[in-house]
Amino acid sequence: MANRRDESRRPSARGGRGTGAGRSSSPAPGQQHPPRRRGFWIAVAAVLAAVNIVLATLVLTGGDDSGGDPVAERVAELEAQEEDRHVELVAELTQQTTAAHSGLLPVIEGLHAVVPSGGTAAVSASATPAAWHSAVGAAIGTFGEPPSGSTEFNTARNGLLLAIDLLGSAATAYEAAVAAPAGPQQEELLELAGRLRDQAVAAWSVAATQLDVLNIDAGYGHVHITLPSRPGEEVDPHGGVGFEPQPEDHTDHD
Repeated sequence: MANRRDESRRPSARGGRGTGAGRSSSPAPGQQHPPRRRGFWIAVAAVLAAVNIVLATLVLTGGDDSGGDPVAERVAELEAQEEDRHVELVAELTQQTTAAHSGLLPVIEGLHAVVPSGGTAAVSASATPAAWHSAVGAAIGTFGEPPSGSTEFNTARNGLLLAIDLLGSAATAYEAAVAAPAGPQQEELLELAGRLRDQAVAAWSVAATQLDVLNIDAGYGHVHITLPSRPGEEVDPHGGVGFEPQPEDHTDHD
């Protein structure tokens, strides 16, 4: 009997403690788990709520950009600042060009005296090429360090500097002519000096026309800062150096 009692107290090999064997996988009454599909519908409800919030925000802000786009507003602000800076650069370049123009007129006069346009070039003891170089250097220094401007602005500025550099090359060619012995070589150098002077005037004319356009666009109106090839020459900024008005054509073309 004792053995039977002991055996009755032992856990069953099929359903004893700790083994988990023999237990039913079904939960006890009152402890049913939520259906798996309930989690799916909860997620759907959350997404719909987020969409409603976005739609409500669009309605409150007008939905038509009436509330303002911070990025677009910032871009417009930067563009306005750049436009204001461009206008200031044009005014500054115009002042620099005017100052350089005044300093270069004596160089034009001096070169015309020794290598006149359409005249006979000659070496003159009264010429002062050293002073011409000083004037050219001062004119270049007037423009200072190049600022960061638009393509049109840079074109005008670089064209003006190119013209000044060509004028300096004309002075150098004349100096070489003075040092050369009289003869064909000297004549070639004098011709070169005159040709470089004419190229400088032409380059200046192109750049000055671009500067004129910049001033018009900036609201300053026409600015004609022309450089003549000879003293007292009237230069039409749109027709070129030595422009002569043509007689009116009264021919009936109908």
